[in-house]
Amino acid sequence: MLLVSFINVKSQTIVNNSSELQSAISSATAGSKILLADGTWNNIFININKNGTDSQPIIITAQNLGAAFMTGNSRVYMRGNYITVSGLVFQNPSNLVVSGSTIEPIFELNQCDNCQVINNKIDAYNGTDAQKTMKFKWVYIVDGQYNEIAHNSFIGKHGVGSIINDNRSLANADYLKIHHNYFADRTPVNNDINGLNDQDAIRIGTSTTSLSDSYSEVYNNFFYNWSGEVEIISNKSGKNKYYNNTFRDYQGTLTLRHGNGCEVFNNYFFANNNSFTGGVRIIGEDHKVYNNYIQGINSFKPSGSSSNVTGGINVMNGVTNSALNQYYQVKNVQVVNNTLVNCDYAIRVGTSLGGTEEPENLKVANNIMYNTSKNAYQIKTSPSGASIAEGNITQNGSWDLTNNTNNNKTVSSGLIKSSLDFYRIPSTSPAIDAGVGSYTFLTNDILGSSRTSSFDAGAEEFGGSGNNIPYIVADVGNKVGFLSVNNASLNVEKNSLKELGIKVYPIPTNTFLSINSQKETIGKIEVYDIQGKLLLKKESNNQLEKINTLEFKPGIYILKIKGVYSRFIVN
Repeated sequence: MLLVSFINVKSQTIVNNSSELQSAISSATAGSKILLADGTWNNIFININKNGTDSQPIIITAQNLGAAFMTGNSRVYMRGNYITVSGLVFQNPSNLVVSGSTIEPIFELNQCDNCQVINNKIDAYNGTDAQKTMKFKWVYIVDGQYNEIAHNSFIGKHGVGSIINDNRSLANADYLKIHHNYFADRTPVNNDINGLNDQDAIRIGTSTTSLSDSYSEVYNNFFYNWSGEVEIISNKSGKNKYYNNTFRDYQGTLTLRHGNGCEVFNNYFFANNNSFTGGVRIIGEDHKVYNNYIQGINSFKPSGSSSNVTGGINVMNGVTNSALNQYYQVKNVQVVNNTLVNCDYAIRVGTSLGGTEEPENLKVANNIMYNTSKNAYQIKTSPSGASIAEGNITQNGSWDLTNNTNNNKTVSSGLIKSSLDFYRIPSTSPAIDAGVGSYTFLTNDILGSSRTSSFDAGAEEFGGSGNNIPYIVADVGNKVGFLSVNNASLNVEKNSLKELGIKVYPIPTNTFLSINSQKETIGKIEVYDIQGKLLLKKESNNQLEKINTLEFKPGIYILKIKGVYSRFIVN
């Protein structure tokens, strides 16, 4: 929810240009609200170091949400307490401010406590092609506490740098909340997935601070058409929670890279058989991974070679006497009640990037795996200590477990069936009431339905009444991402072109790109380069159009039709 709803506004000022904005910021006190007039704001630096209060925050927002367009080298710097920036659209960047080998962030929260970046849209706000290997973090948080990043749309990131980077303090837990954001259309540098680090969506902590606790929460976010590196989310601190997120048509994993005591639950992963995909990657101690739904994993690299960092759920080996930036041994981890469907490798235990320390005291229980092409439960290195695999069920796939030992079993039919949103357990499923063991944290299923003492295996409890269904693109602008004041999308992607009945082909192309609309005339067509520069704009009254791409240099381009964005490649 938006936490700025119940506030006391003491004064309200409409500003029309940079000098008026700076004057209003200088005069701002607790309860001040500064409204940026509709229009284009070019090369604007919003620099605020002020203190609001819980009941009287200082608010900088668009006069009309989504109608203040920040262009050129515009950015925001926030320092102080109880400051909110909202309603802005960042697009058409140029001449971005460079400091050494980095580009200055779009939003920097530096020693800002109880501050909010809410309901903004950042649309392909990238550096030049020559700057693509320079670190450019869109939202950069330094040493703050109780901050919130919510209901933003982060679209079209290209180049090195996290979307949200929490460079937290070693001394203090930061209690950051990241929720209801839309992360879409990231492309990897040189079209090489995992060729360079720092192409994640969210990073909480660093190697240096990783053994301290953050107590941050990442929930109800939607990741769509995402490709950067192996870590979509990179956890590098302790006691964080990741839940109710949806990942669709992506490459990478949610990675517990450093830190201990995290929970990953109630998330949906739909990988669509894209190469180099996974669900959850586990390193460290005392993590709980439960109630996740993971479908369509293809763990192999685009080249076809194997990878030890992907797979549905991947429990990795540690490095002996690991340095902070290496791989700590997995200890006391619980992987419980997950559902894995149509994966090549569902659960992998003891994979290695040079580590030889096997998982210790690992519990893998009550997971269901359906239609696994390679291995439903792969043991690369046998876990030690009080490790146990129990109550796991597979159909249509071999595994390294022994059937009928510790209630692990293979069934021939009826485990789950396809439905409109995801594979669910039918009324006759052998997963019903098949759960074994006792888990105090397992109170609900992935949908939010209650679990009883006789609980089902897998992520879903049969017959439940929960409504935590996975996000689809039509939810953007309504449930997740940038919202207008009346909860209707303000020029945010509502559908995919396929859902609109529009086909675009061939991809890649080197001569002409065909656009075929099966339902109605195409209307306005726009083509942008990866930096967001408009290259072509035309109106079509036809249902079939061809775009001449002979004048385009080889690379990745963005096509926009009816408010919907889609990538295409020219080679």
